[in-house]
Amino acid sequence: MISLIKPIRILPLLFIVGCIAPPSLYKEAFVTSKEAFLGSNIVISKAIRELPYAMQLVQIGSSKEVLLVLAESRNDSLVWSSSSKELITTSNGKIIKTLGLKNDIEIIAYPNILEAYSSLLKNNMGYSHKSFVNFSSPKATSLEVLYTYKILKDETILKRLNDLPVATKVMIEYVNIPIIRFRAKNLYWIDSEMNVLKSEQKIVPNIKIIKLDTLKKYNGS
Repeated sequence: MISLIKPIRILPLLFIVGCIAPPSLYKEAFVTSKEAFLGSNIVISKAIRELPYAMQLVQIGSSKEVLLVLAESRNDSLVWSSSSKELITTSNGKIIKTLGLKNDIEIIAYPNILEAYSSLLKNNMGYSHKSFVNFSSPKATSLEVLYTYKILKDETILKRLNDLPVATKVMIEYVNIPIIRFRAKNLYWIDSEMNVLKSEQKIVPNIKIIKLDTLKKYNGS
């Protein structure tokens, strides 16, 4: 059975309106998301609520939120596209690759956020993982990244799509890239069904914290 929450097919991994004929509702939602703001937050319009695709909101630092629509599902990762063609690839809510930011990244052998979380639920004594990361500007390749995890607290948050409360646990991810002396603390809000509902991630030194907020999750096909 095919899920109603599905990715938009794009070629080649870039959403280009002229090449792909998306539903009019999809275009309407992007237009609405650009025009309707309360401060820096997108007002969730009827057009956005009715959009039959998986969606997220992204905000970098204090800039205005941007609507992301799922472009493609690849094994354990999801590729999200903005109307201006920036791409963010996530795996279980963690940003593992970007395209179109001022310093793009790609994480090699990235950690499994839900595996770390499951392990901590059994024994919250800590969980660690080692990866490698590539940066585009300044260019750097195969930098060692050390991750450690802990469950921080319980927190009830409101879903942005419908303002309904949902109970979550907040997991903290400590990031350390020793060779450039870069450290960061990332947060993930995870519900009882093992969904990462939102996150705050510092992925590189020269880009502010990236906030991701799930509107409609991808249920697979």
